[in-house]
Amino acid sequence: MPGHIGKAIRFARTPAGRKVLTEAIRVARSEEGRKLIAQARKVAASPEGKRLLAQATEHAKQLAKTKSSSAAAAATDEEERAKAWQAIRERFNGKRP
Repeated sequence: MPGHIGKAIRFARTPAGRKVLTEAIRVARSEEGRKLIAQARKVAASPEGKRLLAQATEHAKQLAKTKSSSAAAAATDEEERAKAWQAIRERFNGKRP
């Protein structure tokens, strides 16, 4: 499973990724973009910014746990569907379980 940087590089190679990057670069080079980047750096370095970043990290971790448990449940559902379809196929082929 690739890390975040690997996913970003893979996305950047796609046509949609190239469009996003060119737009981000265009905005970042503008005067307003420079001001926003400077402001984001100041906020991120402040104690409140660090607290918000930690909070966002915890939220992302909880979301990842929720997704992994829902993925396991989806896999179980998929297995049950596959068994049901296999039973139907066997009935149509003249085999009884």
